[in-house]
Amino acid sequence: MAETRERPEAEETPRSLVLSMVLSVAFLAALALSLVWMNIERTKLSYRLRNLQSEFEQALDMNAKLNAEREYLLSPHELGKKAEAYGLMPAKPGQVRRLEAKPPDGELKKE
Repeated sequence: MAETRERPEAEETPRSLVLSMVLSVAFLAALALSLVWMNIERTKLSYRLRNLQSEFEQALDMNAKLNAEREYLLSPHELGKKAEAYGLMPAKPGQVRRLEAKPPDGELKKE
């Protein structure tokens, strides 16, 4: 007697359907996890950017303050006070000698 079997494709169909569903769910889970990871990284970068901008603004403020202090310390009034503190006096006539600039090596004056 010949056994009659139903089509093997009919038994495979639920398995392939389950397999495709499992693969689809796994793909969607991987996609969701990657989106969450990207969102976390974006948030970390935004915090880092905010901190770097704050540090940059503080550095600009410090630079402006230091430039103002340098200008103050280099003012004639302050330099005069420092010179007095070190015992320096204005030069008397004859104490200052002016030298002519030396020409470069290849440009000697011919008379």
